[in-house]
Amino acid sequence: MSSSERARARRIPVVIVAALTLPALAGCTLLGGGGGSPAVSDIQGVKDATMLIVGQGTYVEPLTLDPAENAWIGTGWFITSDGYAVTNNHVVSGAGSLKVYLGGDQNEARNAQVISASECYDLAVIKVDTEGAAAPRLAWFEGDITEGVEVYSAGYPGVLGAEYTLTKGIVSQADGAEPTQWADVEHAIQHDARIRGGNSGGPLVDESGHVIGVNYAGSDESDSNIAIGRETARTAVEKLMSGEVLLSLGLNTQALPPADNGAPQGIWIQSVLPGGPADKAGVKPGDVLEKLNGVSMGESGVLRGYCDVLRTNGIDATMTAQVYRPATGEVLEGQINGTPLAVTGTTGGNGNGGDQPVGGFVDITDDTNSLTLQVPDTWSQVDGQPFTDSGVTWASLTASPDINGFDNSLTVPGVSFYAAPPGTIDPAGYVAGIDSQAASVCTPQAQSQPWADGYSTGVYSYYTGCGGGTTDYAVIGANLDDGSAVITLTVQMVSDFDKNQALQKILESYFAVL
Repeated sequence: MSSSERARARRIPVVIVAALTLPALAGCTLLGGGGGSPAVSDIQGVKDATMLIVGQGTYVEPLTLDPAENAWIGTGWFITSDGYAVTNNHVVSGAGSLKVYLGGDQNEARNAQVISASECYDLAVIKVDTEGAAAPRLAWFEGDITEGVEVYSAGYPGVLGAEYTLTKGIVSQADGAEPTQWADVEHAIQHDARIRGGNSGGPLVDESGHVIGVNYAGSDESDSNIAIGRETARTAVEKLMSGEVLLSLGLNTQALPPADNGAPQGIWIQSVLPGGPADKAGVKPGDVLEKLNGVSMGESGVLRGYCDVLRTNGIDATMTAQVYRPATGEVLEGQINGTPLAVTGTTGGNGNGGDQPVGGFVDITDDTNSLTLQVPDTWSQVDGQPFTDSGVTWASLTASPDINGFDNSLTVPGVSFYAAPPGTIDPAGYVAGIDSQAASVCTPQAQSQPWADGYSTGVYSYYTGCGGGTTDYAVIGANLDDGSAVITLTVQMVSDFDKNQALQKILESYFAVL
């Protein structure tokens, strides 16, 4: 099995960088035709009304050129007893197939159909095949939502095969605007009922199981957890249930982080809904939407400008569009809901050098064929020679644009991946040793935190501002879950591309066989 195939089997969110008891109050309202079963009325019943969602489809990941088939997970919950359910747009958008597992039972997969979705609100409504049975359902919380209110996050964080979890916290900010790379929610709830990858789309509830918000964003680095606020979510879900298209051009999008290294600037198109307005205009996966109706996209690395244009003009309006296509180096101009895109030049990136080639990823292997990784194709220097330490031979794999610079400075990106027989070192002790050195030249963001990704278990640390510059540094020490090896993984990151796409790909693809 190639490392790319293993990556598809272990597509996990990057958890080490910046992608979920209230007094019982009466008066919760069920949205939609909910006859057939009463709404859940206690926290124990929430599990039966939630579901693990497994999606599979083909994306063009940000700043890459080649489509890649991936699998991913999220959470959903029933809003009606006849099978309508709520989740995030980014959980279902781009999926060629969706499978749903009810109430934590992963022995039987159910089919699901997307009814409607919105990229700006990051909400979607799906219809789950309940095989004629009445589904347990959740009702909206109708009391006041204020700071300090106790809440619970329900869902399936982790990797494929994740278990149901319920975490407790409080509301820290009851109403705020939280633009992200992939959504622009006007009213959001910040809380500390911990959510992580896989919690996306899950409900934020009170102790009676009533929905206060819909979880959609979280970060280990800042320990932030954000839910779409009840009023925003309820209004949007009502429209989506009727099949209405809401602030959507049929795109799975992600704003590119601000960059000064010649990378494209704008909104990256990961996938396109067949037959949607963007598809009809000629937008393709892997394109960068630079301008929409004359407005530059992706400013500050968030989706807000895109969503503001849709709010102002409506999704049916004729809007001018400028697109950069990295695969060909072409610039295209045309209209959404009007004249389709046509090539007008070969320089993109809003004048910031976006015509510079976009890097792909390559498989690399050590000299003993024990280790594999996927790394940026610009990390062209590879050293796979094993080494011996204290009588133990380690498999070793290092890659960088300049290995000497990577080994001896904090200004060159790269990765080192080592593996030895189990018991050779204590992973926690190894990372603690790195901590004692790195803290003097970097700013700690996380030190010796628990690491588990479904393939290995151990500890990790993450540092920023290394050497007084913009370099980030991550280290993992772990045992493989099958007990076959102990591994260490260190990544030095200089650019935004290194810190996002490169790190994500490395964490998805590392593999050891001793």
